[in-house]
Amino acid sequence: MRLFVLLFFVLISVGCALKPEPAPLLTMPKKPSLQSQRFQVEYQTEHASPKVKSVQLPAHTVSKNQTVMIVADKTSVTDTLYSQLTEALTAKQLKVVAEGAQADYTLSIHQLDLELIEETEYQLVKPKKPLSLFDEVAKQYPVQQCATILGQVSMRLTHKKTGDVVWFAKSSIDSASFHREPLIYSFEQQQLIKNELEVASFVHEQNSEQARMARVNKGVTIPEYQTITRMDMLKKEQGPCTRTEVSALTPMMQYYLSSILIDKIKVQ
Repeated sequence: MRLFVLLFFVLISVGCALKPEPAPLLTMPKKPSLQSQRFQVEYQTEHASPKVKSVQLPAHTVSKNQTVMIVADKTSVTDTLYSQLTEALTAKQLKVVAEGAQADYTLSIHQLDLELIEETEYQLVKPKKPLSLFDEVAKQYPVQQCATILGQVSMRLTHKKTGDVVWFAKSSIDSASFHREPLIYSFEQQQLIKNELEVASFVHEQNSEQARMARVNKGVTIPEYQTITRMDMLKKEQGPCTRTEVSALTPMMQYYLSSILIDKIKVQ
């Protein structure tokens, strides 16, 4: 009996000794160095000059140091705009007095309107040295549509004692023509590995016990990483385009149009 047990263990030992060792585990290959570049593109639109109409009547002569009272009961004039109007009249050597005080003239703000109009179309500008991806950008993003506000201001200068209209004027401009600067957008060109999952799956399968035994004394080639180049979506860097951004221009537009008009008053 002892001899039989001894013989059994000898046979097992010989069998284990004859069984080959599995092939070594595969390791994930080193990933290639991926490149990334950032580019900028510019969009522009045509600009129009402000439309201005100014008429001064000869009934009364507006002279230096005469007093003017600003009346804005028909419009919503902010404190900031009121101060700016005062500065503009002072620059014309006219004295602004408070409402209710004795004044030679009354400057009435009849219109201070802002309205959304048809969107402005900004065209992509081709640089002198086109980017490698410029054609792709031009294909995907040839134009940018931006919200546009039309600002209009009208005023009237009246001789207070007689009620005679001495001067009246109106001006208007759209937000794109007022701002004038181009829109700047940026995007990134990135390299990505497109078959990373495929490579990882191959290595994982080849590291199973069965696969390791099957490839004993056999070579195996891990698939190489393959890269693709992707362009990110455009991101705006400069210039007003949304309604909120364009609306932020309105105080400056109102001051700009108002100062243009006041500058048209002929003071002797």
